[in-house]
This record gives sequence, structure tokens and C-alpha cells, in this order.
Amino acid sequence: MPMPEDVRADAAAALAEFCRAHSSASVADQLRYEYEVQDHSALLIERRPSFMDASTWKAMPVAKFRYSLAKKVWTLYWADSNERWHRVSSVKAAANIRTLLDAVIADPSGVFWG
Repeated sequence: MPMPEDVRADAAAALAEFCRAHSSASVADQLRYEYEVQDHSALLIERRPSFMDASTWKAMPVAKFRYSLAKKVWTLYWADSNERWHRVSSVKAAANIRTLLDAVIADPSGVFWG
């Protein structure tokens, strides 16, 4: 069963807002943020030009948000250097994905922007 449409729409709106706020025109040729919303998760992605070929953009996952249908909450995950996902244990699950986006911005454990 996919996530409810209202939850999906709210997640997409929150992530789109984050991407707009952090992908300014002044650095658009160097950095931009994008997102994907899937069946039970949402992914925040950073894109930068490749070091070897600036015409090719490299995608790097920043954060993953997983939605629990049973509990109706989002949980936050970070990717290690092998792109394996780990739960951020210091951040509690939240009904609103914006709470977890705030945790990504604040990055108290240094796993997103460190």
C-alpha cells in the first residue's frame, strides 16, 4: 500500500520548498538540490558538476526520509560513503517531514553537511 496522497503531496511540497531555498540562482552552475518521492520514502539529492567533466552533473544523496504507514511518521536516514542508509538515532520520528528537514539543516551529528 503506497503512502497516502496527502502525505505524499505534503512531503513533495516541503522538499520542493527546501530545494528552492537552497538552490539559488547565484550558484546554479555549481550546486543544486533535487528530490524524489517514492512509494514509502523521499530522497533529498545534491547535484554538482563532476570534477573531471563539468558538463556532467554528479548526484549525491543527502538524506532519506522513510514513511511508516502503521505509525504515520517519518524517520530520517543518512548515507555512508558506500551509499548504505543508516537511521539518525538522535532524531525522533515525526509526523511532519518538515521537522526532519529542520534536523537535516541543523545537522547536530554532522552526517549531512560534515
